[in-house]
Amino acid sequence: MIKNSIKQCILRCVQELHQLELSDSDIVIEIPKNRELGDFSTNIAFRLAKPLKQSPLIIAEALCTHINSDSDRYSCSSVKGFINIHLLDDYLWQYLSELLQTKPEFSKLSESILLEYVSANPTGPLHVGHGRWAVLGAALSRLFVFTQQRFKTETYINDAGNQISLFYESVNAVKEGKVIPENGYHGHYIHDLASSEADPVKAIIQQQRQTLDRLGVSFDTWYSEKSLHESSKIDDVLSFLKTSSLSYESDDALWFKSSSFGDDKDRVLIKSDHSYTYFLVDLAYHFDKVNRGFDYIINIWGADHHGYVPRVQAGIQSFTSEKKDVQFKVLIGQLVSLFRNGEAVRMSKRTGEMITLDEVIDEIGVDATSYFLLHKSSDSTIDFDLELAKQKNAENPVFYVQYAHARMCTLLSKFDDVKPFDGKVSFTPEERALATLCLLFYDVVWDATSSLSPYKLTQYCVQLAKAFHVFYEHCPIKSSDDETQRKRLCLVTFTKDILKNALNLCGISAPQRM
Repeated sequence: MIKNSIKQCILRCVQELHQLELSDSDIVIEIPKNRELGDFSTNIAFRLAKPLKQSPLIIAEALCTHINSDSDRYSCSSVKGFINIHLLDDYLWQYLSELLQTKPEFSKLSESILLEYVSANPTGPLHVGHGRWAVLGAALSRLFVFTQQRFKTETYINDAGNQISLFYESVNAVKEGKVIPENGYHGHYIHDLASSEADPVKAIIQQQRQTLDRLGVSFDTWYSEKSLHESSKIDDVLSFLKTSSLSYESDDALWFKSSSFGDDKDRVLIKSDHSYTYFLVDLAYHFDKVNRGFDYIINIWGADHHGYVPRVQAGIQSFTSEKKDVQFKVLIGQLVSLFRNGEAVRMSKRTGEMITLDEVIDEIGVDATSYFLLHKSSDSTIDFDLELAKQKNAENPVFYVQYAHARMCTLLSKFDDVKPFDGKVSFTPEERALATLCLLFYDVVWDATSSLSPYKLTQYCVQLAKAFHVFYEHCPIKSSDDETQRKRLCLVTFTKDILKNALNLCGISAPQRM
């Protein structure tokens, strides 16, 4: 990874000049807004000013002099304490030429990851919010595969409890010609289920599987809530809490001492009428996750679960207080609002009910659905314009990126054989901007993986497409001399392969023609 390579150079120089040991996290490498200053920059001199008791300007000058004295990779300059790093042309080309042939060895996030996502109630079709969680989880799964993490994926089927009872009541009411309970399920699909002999819950689960399959989403395990009730797992967690003195009785109810682990108050496990709370069942589920040996538990939940996180976190801490640490991370998928030409869309034209995920996919396709549900951080809301997603122009980022890939394929198809370039390397500003952006591929992949932020890949795809389109307009290939032509064709080939890899990780196709 190019940023890591630069960091190692700076770490070595700091140690040699100042006998100071730093870590990778102490150094931030950025891309300057003014690319004339350099390919990369760092503010490390400002961070060293206090421990070294020197001016950042003096520190930066000394580091630049030291790097320039013996580096065949970088040329550095200091501006007002910032260190600007320019990759030497030969090194840049060599690094780029070997990029996809020498995949780095990525760090391990943990020994064993469990990624749970979607986890929808089997009481109706998936909506666009479920789609956001599905696309996010699937992108993380692909990143985990690419970076060789040890992980499993899982979705939790909420097939027990009052909502399921009400769901069955609603279907049976239609079957028997009765009125659906006021707080029951009233969607048109209830009538479809009532006309079938299939079990309604199983039918909905099968429908949800088919919808998710369209987005390329699959799971290692479909975990049934019902199975927790039918097994001893709820009793197991109750026994653990009792023997650990982490539960107590009060007001005819059983409570968990969750406030001892950072929650704002203790939580009820068994109510005074002896019925289980949903929290108890969820606690049993996470107790089972820990007992299955996972040490990094990642859940993707909807925005309505935000206040639920501390109590589950408390439960996991209580399970592992005397064992190895277990990381617990919840990604909260914020709301998705649908628009059409700037006007909010809440109801389906076909059914007069909530728009389903299937309807969105039918209208704009898998690629656009995946992109628009992935292109922002999970903690940001998404305003999703269906008409924009269908446009065939540069206003639509999906089209813009895919068109860049197709344009590369078309360009390369006009030349019989692209031979490796081994001449004297020099770059125009447009060539250099594209090449350095290509170098960042593995850095972006690792950043997206380690921060659980696949949206960074979609941003990278747009940046890469933009850099290519600028290159295409300013760097003619067919009319250039033989050496320049070979260099540019190789650069297009590198860019095409990297963009295809990035799109694939996002769950978006890379068409060869459009």
